[in-house]
Amino acid sequence: MPGVDGGVLFPAEELRKWTEEIFQKVDVSKEDAALLTDSLIEANLRGVDTHGITRMLTVYVNRIQAGVLSPRTKLDIVREKPSTALVDCNNSIGQVASDYAMNLAIQKAKSTGTAFVATTHSNHYGAAAYWSMKALEHGMIGFSATNGPASFAPTGGRTPMLGTNPFSVAIPAGRELPFVLDLATTVVARGRITLYAKQNKELEPGWAFDEMGRPTTDPHKALKGLLAPIGGYKGYGIALAIDMISGVMTGSKYGTHFPGFLADNLKDPTDVGSVFAAISIDSFMDLPEFQDAMDTAIREVKSCARAEGVERIYVPGEIEMGIRADRLANGIPLPEAVLTDFVALGTELGVAFPGE
Repeated sequence: MPGVDGGVLFPAEELRKWTEEIFQKVDVSKEDAALLTDSLIEANLRGVDTHGITRMLTVYVNRIQAGVLSPRTKLDIVREKPSTALVDCNNSIGQVASDYAMNLAIQKAKSTGTAFVATTHSNHYGAAAYWSMKALEHGMIGFSATNGPASFAPTGGRTPMLGTNPFSVAIPAGRELPFVLDLATTVVARGRITLYAKQNKELEPGWAFDEMGRPTTDPHKALKGLLAPIGGYKGYGIALAIDMISGVMTGSKYGTHFPGFLADNLKDPTDVGSVFAAISIDSFMDLPEFQDAMDTAIREVKSCARAEGVERIYVPGEIEMGIRADRLANGIPLPEAVLTDFVALGTELGVAFPGE
């Protein structure tokens, strides 16, 4: 899991209120600040701290302050058919653009059965599962994918040419928890390396390479080097496919054309592309019948004979739901280094961090 390993615990609602106020201080509307904050806090609650306020809050604020991310929303549909659309986001906040696109895909799928909506000239959209899961409450399967700055090399190379290019699939069930797959096409997201570097923590073997393509456990060398793809050449292939669909097809940046990583580049818009899809279950099967079938399938997987030392078989999304329940009850952990940044940010913008 791409979460932090410890820190000071803070109630989610206190962090939510403070984060919303921070975004409004840098000219994000109240409505957009609430949506943006919810996407980040939900990532933290699910244990995906690399895409929560833990890592992204100060990055977003810095980019808005530098004038390379527009705090105001301007969305234009530039191409549209009954089951598809392309939305020009005009450098708007990625989460706001993604919310519009995913909701549009859901609405279209209610009429057409399936729908794909893509965004262009957008920004980092947070955790991929936040968008795919929006389809669940409509009895639909949700999908989202996005691309980003190059952080790993094609198989056999040592020049970064592909982003972590995450994707997520969310499938509803009945009595069982929904299936929610959310993963980067690298072994870990670059944000996890960043968090480890911030805490001067050693990486796990197999996560990254240095600039020469040699395996490393030093997070600082990894940030200058390469991430490792999932499944070797298979991960490379998936990442390339997502880059072509999210970037090339939408007219956004792709591969080596990105201007740099979010925290390092405060001069140019990110210009990412993203794709969102919704599949209406009742186009193929009655929803209750499908939910019963999903419950059976999930239970079969979970009943698999366990390897020695394994206490439980999980399906994708189940661990995150357990973390969410724990963090709602006990709080979201913030490492000391992150806490220091938040206190400083609150002082700068006149919104005291909780407890200060």
